Amino acid sequence: MFCGFVKMILKKGTAETMNRITEADKLIEMLETAGHEAYYVGGCVRDFLRAQTGADIDVTTSATPDEMKEVFAGLRYFETGIQHGTLTVLTPDDAHRPIEITTFRTDGAYTDNRHPDTVRFVRNLEEDLARRDFTINAMAMDRKGEAIDIYEGQTDLQAGLIRAVGDPDRRFQEDALRILRALRFAAVLDRGGESFAIEAATEAAMFRNKELLRNISAERIYAELKKLITGPYAGIVIRRYVEIIGVFIPELLPMKGFEQHNPYHKYDVLEHCVRAMEVVEGAGFAEGYQMKLAALLHDVAKPQKFFLDENGVGHMYGHAAAGEEMVRNILNRLKADNETKKRVCMLVKYHDLVFQEDRRLLKKWMNRYTPEMLLEILHIKRADNLATGNMSEELAQKFDRIEAEIRAILEEEQCFSVKDLAVDGSDLMAVAGGLSDQRWQTSGPWIRSLLQALLDDVIEGTLPNEKEALTARAAELLKKAD
Repeated sequence: MFCGFVKMILKKGTAETMNRITEADKLIEMLETAGHEAYYVGGCVRDFLRAQTGADIDVTTSATPDEMKEVFAGLRYFETGIQHGTLTVLTPDDAHRPIEITTFRTDGAYTDNRHPDTVRFVRNLEEDLARRDFTINAMAMDRKGEAIDIYEGQTDLQAGLIRAVGDPDRRFQEDALRILRALRFAAVLDRGGESFAIEAATEAAMFRNKELLRNISAERIYAELKKLITGPYAGIVIRRYVEIIGVFIPELLPMKGFEQHNPYHKYDVLEHCVRAMEVVEGAGFAEGYQMKLAALLHDVAKPQKFFLDENGVGHMYGHAAAGEEMVRNILNRLKADNETKKRVCMLVKYHDLVFQEDRRLLKKWMNRYTPEMLLEILHIKRADNLATGNMSEELAQKFDRIEAEIRAILEEEQCFSVKDLAVDGSDLMAVAGGLSDQRWQTSGPWIRSLLQALLDDVIEGTLPNEKEALTARAAELLKKAD
């Protein structure tokens, strides 16, 4: 039977979320039957009060870890954070949906600006809520759907306000990652088509304590950054808080206010890049955050490469190649995964590629960059042009036609790579077997070179992609090389 909490979001939740809540309800009931208090807490309460659902369901309880083990003795569980009072329990009916349950606690000093040196288990929910980061995350809810809200989190939720619990300086000095979490919430939370704002005292404390972000691991910063830049209000956040983000991406700071002195650009470098990030779309291959990162950083080297000509016009020759190196350094510092580094650096390096409506050229580029990467470069290029503030409708239509052409080449399975040829290395070896020159009697680099020459002819349209024609041409080229 569904509880009141489940009923409250029954029409909004996904099947997976509904199952998780149903299972969490059973665990809460087990704790209550044993004489303990237990509540939903944190982000899941915030989201359900906003009539939204998320994947994370967190529960807090007055039971100590040892008492929880007694309650859940018949279930499987893991001591995933037992020193901080957290037990991960595999639910009675679905062992694939573990639920984290944490004992009410208060935290000791945070000497590393990230983790409490000690924790103390308590029996009072209010003491537990007092240690949390923001009022909208410091609410609990029982199984009947009744909220426990001692810091006016619901009021701030309705007002679209991110406010620290208690003294904001203390909150950020305890855990500096909370500064970035505030920015992430401001970027991703929506209130009827408007962004959440950060309360004035909380914002001031974020600026005062921003240097503490240097004490946070790159992995944690990168994880928050990826969520931030994909939020619908990421542009608003980056514009307002670039000095904070600049603590871990200082390369952004010279971009702010750097005028381009170029008739093609209405905005300074940072504003241009933020606008590109806001409008960039994916091509269906890269992760969304990878495209956003590439757009945000695509002109990062312009301040370094800038010069004025005799007419007072700004130029930034070589900024794409220099930008690739800078972006690789940024992503190395953030300890990004190799796939992200490869993809984002490629997009930055080739964002200035000049596209033409030429099927032969597009095939060559599809061979050189892969079709997926070429489409992503095209999307970055489109966003780059949109963000100048001067893009014409004619150019927009040209980009659309070029994308349609690339996709048509793929759908028609036209030949644009060596693997698409109607011959392979063994076919070329057979052709070479009838020749006297010993150079062609063993496999080697010549095979790859010959396949590429055949591909070039096919792409140019001077040779059909048919085995007989290709082998005849291969024999001709080998004889010429004798």
